Amino acid sequence: MTELEVRKFMDKMTGGKYLTPEQKEELEYMVSEKSRMLDDLLTLGIFTEGQIQRGKSKLRKACLAQIKNNEINEEE
Repeated sequence: MTELEVRKFMDKMTGGKYLTPEQKEELEYMVSEKSRMLDDLLTLGIFTEGQIQRGKSKLRKACLAQIKNNEINEEE
């Protein structure tokens, strides 16, 4: 099996949530950077605590989707 076939198989088995070690590292970096930005916006008083918490709860899923979309675009 090629690496691409392995990734497609793992995506199918994990519901599309399989990440390579490099993608996991990228995900953690993206989540920490975006989380820091949200904290800055809270500090500036632009958003309320509740808005920031809702944003942070959706942050990991959004970053994961972005990484997966980038992967699909690179394959095309």
